Amino acid sequence: MTKKFKKLAFVLGIAGISTLISIPVLAKKFYPPYALFQPSAYRSYPYRNSEKNIADTLADNSKYSNLVYELKQAGLLEKLKQGQFTIFAPTDNAFKALPKQTYQRYSQKENREKVLKYHVVSGIITEKTHKNLNGTPIPTLLEGNAVKITFDKNGNVKLNNAIGKPPSIQAKNGVIIEINQVLVPPGL
Repeated sequence: MTKKFKKLAFVLGIAGISTLISIPVLAKKFYPPYALFQPSAYRSYPYRNSEKNIADTLADNSKYSNLVYELKQAGLLEKLKQGQFTIFAPTDNAFKALPKQTYQRYSQKENREKVLKYHVVSGIITEKTHKNLNGTPIPTLLEGNAVKITFDKNGNVKLNNAIGKPPSIQAKNGVIIEINQVLVPPGL
């Protein structure tokens, strides 16, 4: 009897360990990926339903330190504290990846402001509104040129050639969408 019990315990133990190991793999198949324009619902995600405005939320996140610095230099950081906006926020790595010639043009004062304004859209783009935007240009705030939102075959949301990284960050007065490239307006 004890020999049968040991075999049964061994089989159940192996089955239990196999189940525990496979749960994360199976969960990945059943849970959808983050949606770009829909902020994360997880409580552990930073800045979920933030009571801070866009400018302060960006300043609190170290991966946007170059963007915050550039917005300050262009005098746009204060504008992001009032009104409703969606900002396409390039990370520090996106700024570092700018080609030398593009950076030289960008670093001129009048061009810096144009480029940064090209990242801001008046109003809030949400999960519901973006589905109707596939291929539609969205006019940017004050800059005048439009950013084209498309979806590639892998389901990624592209803003011109930049790829948006989900989930977006919900601030008190808008949405911050992380992108992997600095958007450069046409003609710059």
